[in-house]
Amino acid sequence: MLSAERRDVWLDGDRLAPRVAELPRSGRGRSLVVTDEVLRDSTTADQLARLALDGARLLRPRDQYEQTRRRAMLDDLDESWFLFDRPLRRRPVYTAIKAAVDLLAGAIGTLLALLLVPLVWLVYRLDDGGPVFYRQERIGLGGRSFRIWKFRTMRVDAEAEGPVWASADDERVTRLGRLLRSTHLDELPQFFNVLRREMSLVGPRPERPVFVRLLGRAIPFFDRRHLVRPGVTGWAVVRFGYSDSVRDKWIIHEYDLYYLKHRSLLLDLEIAARTVLVMLTRKGQ
Repeated sequence: MLSAERRDVWLDGDRLAPRVAELPRSGRGRSLVVTDEVLRDSTTADQLARLALDGARLLRPRDQYEQTRRRAMLDDLDESWFLFDRPLRRRPVYTAIKAAVDLLAGAIGTLLALLLVPLVWLVYRLDDGGPVFYRQERIGLGGRSFRIWKFRTMRVDAEAEGPVWASADDERVTRLGRLLRSTHLDELPQFFNVLRREMSLVGPRPERPVFVRLLGRAIPFFDRRHLVRPGVTGWAVVRFGYSDSVRDKWIIHEYDLYYLKHRSLLLDLEIAARTVLVMLTRKGQ
């Protein structure tokens, strides 16, 4: 039997049905979130089966979490999610259109970046005399490394003491760099990586090798993000933003896995629209 303390069944996604007697008589229009544990009780399982036949929608907790929060439930994830939920099923039409969009966006973005180069060069020439671009090794599709291009936003000696994650109020960021980061214009040179097919317009943000090794030990299935091309922008970027801790990276990975499973032209368009909104409101680092 179920108890209020065990909280095994939720009615309509949020209201608890603590005992079998409190389950609804009719399944029409109902949404029930059920754990595997509760199904071990044959009486409850039979009643839930009748409700399902009557039109109730039965969900696992991780499915309800995924639908309401629009990110994967990493705490409850196992290999079956990748095998049976089919996050990597083939999408030939989507793949072809995405490749064409990447080619066009890569060309336009690279041109815009080149137009900004003289202005960025002049400001840095008068400021610290450092380089315009910043190149850094990242891990991409299939775990292969590549050099990402960005407009430099930090001091030349920013990592004199070793690599660290950037933070929201990072003291290493230059005055121009803060403007470039807040508008995300520092990302424009990455469209050259898109042209080279090292990146896509939309996808998980690529990490540095040192952080991939660290996060691979701390976060389950972290390497699965390398099954698709990394992106200039992504679902985690527009839903969560930047991060400077392993806990934040855990949440970001949940968003990345959601994108892996649900990637589509419609979701890519939503990400593009949200990215424009982020740029206009300057909600960046």
